[in-house]
Amino acid sequence: MSQIEAQAEPDSASVLACLEADLTEEGRYGHRKVELTEQDVRVFDSAGTVLLTLPLTDIADARNEPLVSGGRLIVDTKSGEEITVCSYSLRHSTEFSDMARAIEHLAKEGEFLGQPPRAKIRCEKCNELLPEKDGVCPRCLNRGRTMLRIGKFLKPYKKQAILLALGSSFATLINMIPPAIQGRILDNFNLGDKNTQFLFTMVGAWAFTLAIAAVMQIVNGRMNTYLGSHIASDLRKETYAAIERLHLAYFDRKPVGAIASRVTQDTDRVWFFLVDGVPFFLVHGLMLIAVTVILFKINWLLALAILTPIPLVALISMWAWKPISNLFFRVSQKMARVHMHLNESLMGIRVVKAFAKEDDEYNKFQIRSEELRQAHTRADRTWYTAYGMMTFCVAMGTAVHWTVGGWMLYTGKLTFGNFYIIHAYLGMVYGPLQWFAQVNNWFSRAMAGAERIFEILDMTPEPQAGSGKVIEVKGDVSFDGVRFGYDKSNPVINGVSFDVKAGEMIGLVGHSGAGKSTTINLVSRFYEPDLGRILIDGIDYRDLDLHSYRQQIGIVLQDPFLFHGTIAENISYGKPGATMEEIMVAAKAANAHNFIVAKVDGYDTVVGERGARLSGGEKQRISIARAILHNPRILILDEATSSVDVETEKEIQEAIQRLVSGRTTFAIAHRLSTLRKADRLIVMERGKIVEQGTHEELMNQKGVFHDLVQTQSAVNEIIGIGSK
Repeated sequence: MSQIEAQAEPDSASVLACLEADLTEEGRYGHRKVELTEQDVRVFDSAGTVLLTLPLTDIADARNEPLVSGGRLIVDTKSGEEITVCSYSLRHSTEFSDMARAIEHLAKEGEFLGQPPRAKIRCEKCNELLPEKDGVCPRCLNRGRTMLRIGKFLKPYKKQAILLALGSSFATLINMIPPAIQGRILDNFNLGDKNTQFLFTMVGAWAFTLAIAAVMQIVNGRMNTYLGSHIASDLRKETYAAIERLHLAYFDRKPVGAIASRVTQDTDRVWFFLVDGVPFFLVHGLMLIAVTVILFKINWLLALAILTPIPLVALISMWAWKPISNLFFRVSQKMARVHMHLNESLMGIRVVKAFAKEDDEYNKFQIRSEELRQAHTRADRTWYTAYGMMTFCVAMGTAVHWTVGGWMLYTGKLTFGNFYIIHAYLGMVYGPLQWFAQVNNWFSRAMAGAERIFEILDMTPEPQAGSGKVIEVKGDVSFDGVRFGYDKSNPVINGVSFDVKAGEMIGLVGHSGAGKSTTINLVSRFYEPDLGRILIDGIDYRDLDLHSYRQQIGIVLQDPFLFHGTIAENISYGKPGATMEEIMVAAKAANAHNFIVAKVDGYDTVVGERGARLSGGEKQRISIARAILHNPRILILDEATSSVDVETEKEIQEAIQRLVSGRTTFAIAHRLSTLRKADRLIVMERGKIVEQGTHEELMNQKGVFHDLVQTQSAVNEIIGIGSK
């Protein structure tokens, strides 16, 4: 079995989940079966012999340990013993991650989680591989449903849509008149009537009709552009708003370039179809019906003969529809990958140049570009094959007309004028039929793009404003048995509990990967606990209004992010509408005022993309000024002084001391000596708290924190910096 499955057999009713491992205890290929029951965890060999039984009452937690090309499922008992349940190859890692999570949750909570949702790599209907995980299957895409959803965006523009439909119908009727006029002129001439007044009257009517047709084309074009651009704009805005409301975990999984392509490339495809495809289909569809009626009215026998290739055109179109749709869907996927690589390489251009990797990045881009070229080639090749076959059918229709119609003309069964009218209308029938496949091309691209947009719109967003209690945060923070893992079965923090009083400054200390940054991510509610609770002023923060809660949090990051704009705009980002006086007060408190006014444009200095025109220390102080002006109740400092020189650090430390006053503060510092003024230090290892106390108390304990300080001091001495 390749995944956790609930057992259905009556004789194994207590078995909740079962997995098969493919490695033995020695790391060789072999068969092991792991069962999770209501009472214990069991391991069997290939003969069905029980190798291990672990009662759930003895289990403290379960986890996965990654190994080369595989991993191990490990259980920690309440007595402190570490037991390897089984080993498995890499292809089973996801399933055993789910099993570890299920074992621990059942042992602690007495509840079986069931089979967790998995990323889909195959379509549930046709079992074909999806272009991307959890993506849309181009084969099974419900285009009708998608088109109806796009149609819902027409609701604000009902009047314009009705006017466009009426205008298109009228334009179709107008376009039917010129061939009839030309036919009457020819018939009148053949009858020997050379009345010039009749000729000039008909030509005048013809010119008047052309003028009306031109006016209708302009009016309909403008109306259609208005509708198409507004609908695409609404789609673009709604997609962007939906992306902003998504959980942060979504952005951990998806590259920025792939997300950005939903807002730009996919909405543009919908716009193109609405502006060009819909009018073409509407006008020429109506024209096809009207021309067919007129042809049968003029001469039903000839009409029947020249329209015989139409079923062939329809069959070719039906044959090409699915393949062309699938191929152009894949083109959109390849295009998104090109955008993703381009966005990533440009954002990291400094790193690329620093390591002289321009050629490597070019080679990667070349591969992506070649994949896109091949996808485009396959799609266009299929399209032109279908188009060529339909062109042949059209030519056959014209040949039938000249053969059958010519015979009728020679035998007197058809007038020359009617022959010409039918010939003119024939182009109105077969011309659009040739390009209906192109409309299908536009339609397929638009539907693929729309479905990718709706995939974003349909995702579960973060709780919106007004969905919880709105309180004025005092700053009491409590972790109550909190467990969290980006991979649910591998907790980054596990069973963490501590209490922080309002106004207290807490320093988070530990080795890299101990869980410090994850802890402050949880405080910020970027993620929520898998188990346990986080209380703010005694209230589970999942019951609080998320928008209001985050407005009362301030963050100063190790690598501060500044938006492209002026220094004043960046400082006032958290408080729109702040006066210049307020901005300057915040800048002075952050020790930033002096270097700002020393610049030519002062507070109007443009910082560049991500603050590229400022030094690291300048960006950090602007970030602190932004937090000061924001005036949060809970403050988070994540390595705020790790990337600056000693002199700049001193200035930043002075600014931080003003910032933390009266606020609940969580601080992570690269230099442990900078946490001396913290009210309390929390030392973490492997996601658990191992020590708590003041800087002096922990140094006197000579435990983990003492060892960290000594190690850092020794390293500083080795590199010639020294510990101050």
